[in-house]
Amino acid sequence: MKIHLVKPELKHVTEISNVLNDFLKNSNEMISGIQGASDIHTFENIDQWIKFAQKGTGKEGWMPFKQYLAINEENEIVGFINLRLQLNDHLLNFGGHIGYSVCPSQRKKGYATEMLKQTLKIAKKEGISKILITCLDTNIASEKVILNNDGVYEDSRKNGNDIIKRFWII
Repeated sequence: MKIHLVKPELKHVTEISNVLNDFLKNSNEMISGIQGASDIHTFENIDQWIKFAQKGTGKEGWMPFKQYLAINEENEIVGFINLRLQLNDHLLNFGGHIGYSVCPSQRKKGYATEMLKQTLKIAKKEGISKILITCLDTNIASEKVILNNDGVYEDSRKNGNDIIKRFWII
């Protein structure tokens, strides 16, 4: 399976809207936020989110980042992935360098593993040699994606009611 990562552009507005509808219909992630989508659910419209994502900074307390859309061979957006170029205390403990999600209708096709693999290469080019990836302890699918990309478990940390598993990839 082939995918490529692209930065969001205004030409993607309709496709992104379709992806958000997929999340809305098929999961409860719109309520808590879609992982790797830079708080897309908090923006008034997709155009504003795209402009924010293109800047890669701007919200108070946010570290510089690179936002990507994962596009499959059929030219469909299958997911979001976000690379944080630096870690603050919260990201070091709970969020990590990379957040990602695959559209509910596109899951179990190997996209997440390939998305993470490609983003790890980008991270290395950005000079990040030791990459932290996290997931909820209940998210077995995400844990498998991390392990498939040579993640090494370090520990688990409590964040409110959640337990976050932390993995390093070198």
